[in-house]
Amino acid sequence: MFVMTTEPIPYMSVADVKDYFADKHTEKDLADAYAIAHNKFFWVEDNEYDYEEGSPEHKAACAVTDEWGALMDEYKNRIFEILTNEGVTIPETTQIKILEPFMAKFGYINGNGWWIKQET
Repeated sequence: MFVMTTEPIPYMSVADVKDYFADKHTEKDLADAYAIAHNKFFWVEDNEYDYEEGSPEHKAACAVTDEWGALMDEYKNRIFEILTNEGVTIPETTQIKILEPFMAKFGYINGNGWWIKQET
C-alpha cells in the first residue's frame, strides 16, 4: 500500500509545470509530466472537501483542481494519442489499465492511484 505523505511539487504551479515541459518531447518526459499533473490533481482535489460548497474558499479550491485536471487530461490525451497510433484501443472506463504499461516503461507503478517512480 502506498500513501502520499507530502504534497507533490508544492512550489510549482500549473504554469510552472507547463513551462518546464514545454521543450521536452520524449515519451519519458510525457510520462514524467503526466505523473506530476496526475498526483498533484488528486492531492489538490481533496481540498474541495475542506470547505462548505459554494463558499469562496470552495470555489477557489475547485478552480485549482480544475486547472490541474485540465493539465492532467492534456498529458493523458497525448499518451492516448501515442497508444492509439500503436494500435491500442482506449476504453471508456478502466483507462488506468491502458496507462500502466506505458508508465511502467519509464519506471512508474500505480500505487493505489498515485504514480510512484521506482528507484533504479
